[in-house]
Amino acid sequence: MYKLAKLTILGGILCPLVVASAIASTAQAQPSQSPLAEPNVQLKVQRTSGSCPQTVGLWWLTLPYEGGAEHTVIADTRAFADTTKLVPSKNQHFVEFVSPLRNNYATCVGQTQGQEYPFYSVQFKNKQAYFRVDLQKIPVPDTLISYKTVTTSRPYVRWAIAD
Repeated sequence: MYKLAKLTILGGILCPLVVASAIASTAQAQPSQSPLAEPNVQLKVQRTSGSCPQTVGLWWLTLPYEGGAEHTVIADTRAFADTTKLVPSKNQHFVEFVSPLRNNYATCVGQTQGQEYPFYSVQFKNKQAYFRVDLQKIPVPDTLISYKTVTTSRPYVRWAIAD
């Protein structure tokens, strides 16, 4: 009986330690990633000539609400350009950004085309990339670009849609 009591106490001490170490090693084996470390949408580039990136990544987030949704999109132009400028416009349904291409893509002529998301497009020509959000291509009358800027040298657009 005395030996059984010692084994029970020893098991009560060792068992939680073994379980804790197994959980810790499992947690360390899984890489930690932030939810949107990489763009969640890829637009394929159809090259006409020159050296072009194969895709353009977008971070696209949607916040639905009753009767519509607010969308935020950030284009990953840093993959092929170092700077981006907003083309000034008062149009609330269309926005354009221009990014001078890096030397390795300066010869690129092409565009994203025939995509699942025709209201987002990138055109490569004249040593520049033109990222556009064109809400006129959405067959819903109530769309509006509510915010547009350049953040961390990337185009940033917030727009809304209502039923």
